[in-house]
Amino acid sequence: MNRSAAIAISITIALACIACSMLFIGPGERPAPEPEHETYAITYELNGGAATGDMPKTYYTGQDLVIPEPEKDDMVFRGWYLDEALTEPFTGVEELSGDIKLYAEWTDDIAGFSIAFSKEGYYDRGINSYDISGTLTCTYLYFDEDKGSYYIRNDDVSTYSYKYIEQTYTDTSSSLYWSSEVEREGTSGGQEVIDTVDGPKTCDITIFTYPNGSKETQWVEHDGWITYKIISEFHSRGLMAIDYYVVLTFTGTEIVPIENNEVKVLEGYGVTVEGNEGSYKLGSKATLKANTSDGIGFGGWYDENMELVSKDRTFTFTVVGEMTYYALNDRADDKEIESDTVIDLDDLFGVDGGSYTITNKDTGEVQTSEDGKHVFVDGGMYELYTERAGGGYNYFLVKASGDVERVFSWTYNKTNYSITLDIDYDDYLYAKELYPASYRVTDSSETHARDKSFVEKSYTDPVMSKYMDELVDKMISEFKKRTPNVTEAAFLDYLLKFTQYFEYQSDEEYMGTTEYWKFPLETLFEQGGDCEDTSILFCALAHQCREELNMKYSTAMLMLPGHMAGAVKLSGNTKWSYCETTTTGFAVGEIPQSMKAYVNDGRSCVVIEVA
Repeated sequence: MNRSAAIAISITIALACIACSMLFIGPGERPAPEPEHETYAITYELNGGAATGDMPKTYYTGQDLVIPEPEKDDMVFRGWYLDEALTEPFTGVEELSGDIKLYAEWTDDIAGFSIAFSKEGYYDRGINSYDISGTLTCTYLYFDEDKGSYYIRNDDVSTYSYKYIEQTYTDTSSSLYWSSEVEREGTSGGQEVIDTVDGPKTCDITIFTYPNGSKETQWVEHDGWITYKIISEFHSRGLMAIDYYVVLTFTGTEIVPIENNEVKVLEGYGVTVEGNEGSYKLGSKATLKANTSDGIGFGGWYDENMELVSKDRTFTFTVVGEMTYYALNDRADDKEIESDTVIDLDDLFGVDGGSYTITNKDTGEVQTSEDGKHVFVDGGMYELYTERAGGGYNYFLVKASGDVERVFSWTYNKTNYSITLDIDYDDYLYAKELYPASYRVTDSSETHARDKSFVEKSYTDPVMSKYMDELVDKMISEFKKRTPNVTEAAFLDYLLKFTQYFEYQSDEEYMGTTEYWKFPLETLFEQGGDCEDTSILFCALAHQCREELNMKYSTAMLMLPGHMAGAVKLSGNTKWSYCETTTTGFAVGEIPQSMKAYVNDGRSCVVIEVA
């Protein structure tokens, strides 16, 4: 088409458009003109910053005004103010008139800084009470303009020293969160000068209240960013009375090198991931896409703590440091195999792997395989990690069927005892899945039918009862070998000592919840539990042994504030005898000092007799 023809077509189209528009305008009608606004001048004080775009120089009242955020090296822009003292925030021009000057507020960019605290405190819940010590390190990884807050990583190392059980364990955990998304309400507590490792500091006090009723008080440097002290506390009363009090004290800051950030992605069985560049700039966006093989569904993206972060196949996130994500399928396990069999892991999963790290999820035991060959000696659930020879990482979950040997050793009357049980892993899983987690908490009903079922099902359920029968037979046999004259008092003390030698395992540490009751088969397989679990095991054993020995004593569970114990009523007696199952050194009838007041107060002690 030549130039003249093109111009002619353009004129024709324009005339047609004009004619068309006239069809919709009546005689004498014209489009309403835009109203005229009185405009006012805007000037800016950037306070050392630099403009990033066209800054509006005028405005009119009610205008939808967009002002680009300025930039300043090593600083974070916090907003515009209408006064030089930065006391009157600028929120728009809806009600403003007249010339204005906007002042930029800046604060130090603390991305890459970490604050370290020492930790001291206690948790009081009856005999389950413990002292707390350790450290907490908070690292500011990245500031997000849209959220108006930092993405923070907390690295927590806590040591729990039980006051009455003579046991200590250390737990290490890490968590990531946006400070602005923490659900809490804050109120000002004024100012206070406190002594710190940096000398006396004037601090602003803020008191935060959380939805669960806990309270946190923070002392933050006035005109600064360092938090010098935090007190966290929670108090509740009733049958599950709890007192929690922890003080975090500032010990120092350091700069964390986070310039080059690797994103490590572990692919589950049947899952491949594309889009990972490996190394990213701090604060940049990464987008990963998961693909699955035929017949395999996508289970989601999980972070380094195995918390689900997204179910979408395409996952976009901000890189805030060294990060690890798992792209997993939707299966409970990837492969089921028989134990005590040589397995070629490369063939099993169809990969060319290097060395494998193999972790028993039930025991935490870690093994390695350099050549890809491995024998799963015990039944159980196993996590497998490998770096492929050609690059990339895999994560697999294997369920090995078969028996697991459990050996129980204890001392009674200066004599050492030991018995062995072989527990089928599938039977253990059956017990774990019999009740949901929501059903494994304290029951406040008067009948306590659910509570008693943890004891009764151990010898009435067709799957679990065979283990209780075997355990009872072996317990009675071992006792009779050394004590021909079996009396109620001696035999019950013998059973009590058996349960006292189980490892104390708090629900918070091992089950991830404050309350989780176990069936005896679970306690036997895991070779540990807390006060509820060992008390349930004792009551189940005592009841079944009574049947086998044709004795007349009665058995019960004692529900106390923050604690559970066993109880027996010897034949001919009218009172219950307390049985402490969580720690050695207590015979039948002996009550720990911390429990005496509750036992003697009938309102604080609920007796649940076992049929």
